[in-house]
Amino acid sequence: MTATAKTSDMVVFNYRRPVRARRVVLSGGTGLWLVEMLDRACQLWVWQDEWQAADAALERARRLSLMLD
Repeated sequence: MTATAKTSDMVVFNYRRPVRARRVVLSGGTGLWLVEMLDRACQLWVWQDEWQAADAALERARRLSLMLD
């Protein structure tokens, strides 16, 4: 049995650095919000945090985006 996941919703903040919050729906219908920051050198999204609630994930992503490099 293989687990499949899909991204259903995503919000990107780009104040001082690109950060995104995206909801990943796992098999079985459960979901999780991932907060990821773009590593500019590698051009890869790097996991920062995860949340069950959208409001908390969006606030965390917004705050990370405001941080100085």
